[in-house]
Amino acid sequence: MTTDLENLDRRPLYTRVADSILAMIADAGLRPGDDLPSEAALGERAGVSRVVIRGALAHLAGAGHIKISNGRKAQVNAINPDILANTFSHGLATSQFSVAKVLEVRQGIETTTAALAALNRTEEELQKLEDLCSQMEQSIGDPEAFADLDYLFHLCIAEATQNPLYVYIVKPLREIIKHSITAGRLAQPSSSEQNRILTDHRIILTEITKGDASAASEAMKDHFSAASQAVHRTEAEPPTGPTP
Repeated sequence: MTTDLENLDRRPLYTRVADSILAMIADAGLRPGDDLPSEAALGERAGVSRVVIRGALAHLAGAGHIKISNGRKAQVNAINPDILANTFSHGLATSQFSVAKVLEVRQGIETTTAALAALNRTEEELQKLEDLCSQMEQSIGDPEAFADLDYLFHLCIAEATQNPLYVYIVKPLREIIKHSITAGRLAQPSSSEQNRILTDHRIILTEITKGDASAASEAMKDHFSAASQAVHRTEAEPPTGPTP
């Protein structure tokens, strides 16, 4: 049975004050670049010392919510995808999730971005996707260059949705996307499999160009299904060479 004592918020005071400052930012309708009240004003409002306020502000700055500069009031920060990127990269580096799990998440996101891109893309974005496909074909023998171009292809599709949230999601995934791309290629080493990867991108581009949201989504799903199956096979086998 839960008691009132068990429901007490035992977090440090500065973290609870940080939550209050975030609520204040939302309630006041502050936007990126707007100043927060002074430390003294925040302390008076929260009923805590400046030491606690400084700890709360440092906590919020570390999370990327605000920016602190010497001699200036703290400011509301714009979304910083690097913070999420560091979290994802750390998770992959420390084996908290596998490449196969990355591909599962990517498939869920990118089948949707492909469909929205088919409906909302511009002619400039179509040309950029075409150029990236051509460059990928020329870089088939260079895994690092290919991974960079493959990532840019998928990022361009996210941009073509005209929904900035998809870009904020895809950008932090840069390194683990490149890692999963490289792993997928190493798991599909034959020339026929390499050509299929290129063909997959061409098919996705064709459906986006046609404006067929359903077909674009299905093409992206097929692309990830093949990569996921290959990676699952590789992860199930004992290592016999360099790991991706």
